[in-house]
Amino acid sequence: MSGEASVLVLGAGLSGLACAHALLRAGCDVRVLEASSRVGGVVGSVREAGFVFEMGPHTLQARSAEFRRLCGELGIADRLIVSNPEVRRRYLWVDGRLQPLPGNPVQLLTTPILSMRAKLRILSEGFRPWKAPVDGVEPDMQSLLEERIGAEATRKLGGAFVRGIYAAELKDLGLRSAFPKLEELLRTHGSFLRALAQAKGELEDLPGPKVGALELLGFEGGLQELVDALERQLEGRLATNQSVQRLERVGRGWRVHALGSDGRVRVHQAQEVVLALPAPAVKGLLQPLLGSDAPVFPPMEHGDVVLVQLGFERSAKHSLPPGFGFLVPPGEVGAQPRALGVIFTSNLFPARAPQGMQSIACFYSRSSLEGLDERARIEQAGRDLALALGWKTSPRAIVSRIWNWNQVIPRYSAGHRDRVDALQQTLRARTPGLHLAGPWVGGVSVEQVIARGRSVAAELRKGEG
Repeated sequence: MSGEASVLVLGAGLSGLACAHALLRAGCDVRVLEASSRVGGVVGSVREAGFVFEMGPHTLQARSAEFRRLCGELGIADRLIVSNPEVRRRYLWVDGRLQPLPGNPVQLLTTPILSMRAKLRILSEGFRPWKAPVDGVEPDMQSLLEERIGAEATRKLGGAFVRGIYAAELKDLGLRSAFPKLEELLRTHGSFLRALAQAKGELEDLPGPKVGALELLGFEGGLQELVDALERQLEGRLATNQSVQRLERVGRGWRVHALGSDGRVRVHQAQEVVLALPAPAVKGLLQPLLGSDAPVFPPMEHGDVVLVQLGFERSAKHSLPPGFGFLVPPGEVGAQPRALGVIFTSNLFPARAPQGMQSIACFYSRSSLEGLDERARIEQAGRDLALALGWKTSPRAIVSRIWNWNQVIPRYSAGHRDRVDALQQTLRARTPGLHLAGPWVGGVSVEQVIARGRSVAAELRKGEG
């Protein structure tokens, strides 16, 4: 595929696919280029021996409005399924064992996870109005949470939470950059507890099943169903194995040079170009265009994640407890799992494992598995599960899958959002027609990535008007 289009989307992860789909629905002549051999980025699913394994994200919350609207537009909202009620239970590895996470104020008061001093510190949070820094400097999440709920709850609850989302530590993330809705709640209500007290549990009318806002959704065949539906909609407009090498300004439009797997360079032209690519790739394309006096490209660390999935037989010795899975906070002492967290995937939806079988997904930072080959990583996942659940032996994996995701989760440090805003202002002034839609721009969840792609499409349509 080569030639000219109104809009050229570079990158066929969910952000790029969602953007292209929205433009196509609006009647725009859009094309998509993807460097790899498949689309969807880290989102996808595989079937093996009756098991369904997700390659990355596993579920979405029912309140994920942009995701559900997209499913409605694709005609697959009726295929959404709701997770088993038992997965509302979640666990935390604390003091050498798994403990249920508190799910309401009463459980918070009685949980053994926190000391009485830590509980009282949390309860006092509602009486201490938060004040934004007078100098406008964005606080990092560790200093913010320690001020609001104390050091103990920050490490055990906050530290585990951000490891599960960003594969990062609290000090690496900025409040406004990583959790903008959290900052909005603090500015509006003055405290977390006040915000919770005034929260409404109502859910707007969205395509798909009618359930509570915090229920989890997926597809029987995994999130690959979403990727496949988007790929079908863009048939004939999407080219894989096309690695973009260079952008060139031509008149009021753009020329894109892409290297194919056959070694040939193909040239594409478009009036508008959407960069739905990872940050390092975008930096390489923009630096020759912006010049030395342009704002510094936002410095950014990324999390390298290894996902190890196991399928094994359910038995009296090896039976998963009810629940979603567990997280491991930083700073625990003694023997502990190497994993950042583990999902009991066969508990999520009935079709995730064959009858009499179970499956898990173990998430690791790459550094924690340094030097281990594939077999050793599979064995480590089994040992981590056995340690956490108190099993005397590790389960024997009937099926296993490993995905190595390098530079996959951007870490939004304090000031990141301001740096991205400055970059986008520079692009509008110096390189009109270039638009940013990658996950490093604003939000790493499936919902945020889809929303970003659809937002860019809306901006383009508005510009045409």
